[in-house]
Amino acid sequence: MTSTVHATHYRDLAGRFAPAFEDVARGEPAREAGRHLPFAALEQLRSAGLGAVTVPADFGGAGAGQEDMLRLLMDLAAVDANTAHLVRSHLSFVEHVLAQPDEALRTRWLERAADGELAGSALSEARGPALGEMDTTVSRDDGGRLRISGRKYYTTGSIFATWTLATARLDDGVPVPGRPRRSHQNSATDGAQRLALAVVRVRQPRALAKDDWDGFGQRLTGTGTVEFNRAGVEELLALPPADGHVPLHHEATLMALLAGVGRAALRDGVDQTRRRRRSPNTAGGLTPREDDQLLGIIGELSAQQATAEELVRAAGRDLDEALALAAAGRDGEGGRAAVGKDAGGDDDGSDEDAAAAALRRAALTAHRAHVMVPRLVLDTCTRIFDTLGASATSTELQLDRHWRNARTLASHDPAAFMARMVGDWEVNGTAPVPYLSTGTA
Repeated sequence: MTSTVHATHYRDLAGRFAPAFEDVARGEPAREAGRHLPFAALEQLRSAGLGAVTVPADFGGAGAGQEDMLRLLMDLAAVDANTAHLVRSHLSFVEHVLAQPDEALRTRWLERAADGELAGSALSEARGPALGEMDTTVSRDDGGRLRISGRKYYTTGSIFATWTLATARLDDGVPVPGRPRRSHQNSATDGAQRLALAVVRVRQPRALAKDDWDGFGQRLTGTGTVEFNRAGVEELLALPPADGHVPLHHEATLMALLAGVGRAALRDGVDQTRRRRRSPNTAGGLTPREDDQLLGIIGELSAQQATAEELVRAAGRDLDEALALAAAGRDGEGGRAAVGKDAGGDDDGSDEDAAAAALRRAALTAHRAHVMVPRLVLDTCTRIFDTLGASATSTELQLDRHWRNARTLASHDPAAFMARMVGDWEVNGTAPVPYLSTGTA
């Protein structure tokens, strides 16, 4: 069965995970206030099977599609934006596995994910390498075993997980793993062909994960440093095409986290507005819940939040369509081949051409969401204070955590660059293709 056949749908998933989400929600304020890393919360979600939500049913997972997964991720982010980000890193790992051309490799890692093994992310390096390149290196030791050396940063989820997925440059003695079917990539990746994704066990003597993330938001995600000193490598995965669906999945899940934070800010702000009895001397003696001006603000923020969530869902729907069309063009493949734009060459109306066109639509939908969702959510996280008073800034309420989390998430991939890519498409017909990694320009 391909991953486009859904064993479950959102309603079933939401009901299945609701008890775990409720438990996670109860502990979130205390974790945030004390900066307690959510090991127990993530373990609860792992035990409930959340890590296998997008694993196809034939491999023991829930078989959820992209839209259903994004809705579930928004639900989790609305109760704990930190823990949801950890889950996002693992979901990205599963997507990388699904995109691999090697059936035995897919089966091996999908079954591990279905068994509850979690993975974190180690895709970026804080400084040093040029754009599209890596200082982290995989080589062979005297016994022929793969070893990785280097220092990664922004390693969200790795400190909590069994595995971390690290981008790395391969020494000459290490063959490049088989690439997913792909079209042309941009010049940054064409010049660096000997890159791969290394699956590395986090807890081993030559690997060290540090909780040294010092951002003012997403403080409980362990988004710090992982150091490898000739650590053992379990597996090498092929990089996905830069113009394929895996980067779009990564982008859409980031927007889902932001939309979830917006929902949390609106929820907490509405709750405080309902409770509030104090009235400023300029408010005409009305309680906030009776004040038309304040109700108007709430109404605007409610509309903004609904828009943000619908943009995320639209990105998921378009990705589902592209993946379904890609699956229709294959005969009996068990995984999700990484599809890229114009992958078939002639425009003869084939399934492959239809899948490429659908992927272009999905890219534009994801990028448009990336332009608007941060703007809508950050505005909600700020303007909700306009319905309250100075007492709402109390550290006991922790309403500031929503803005801090949203601002940090929105800074990951600045919307200005997404807007430029969308504009270039609208004016010049230039299909947007992101880089697979950050680096020094």
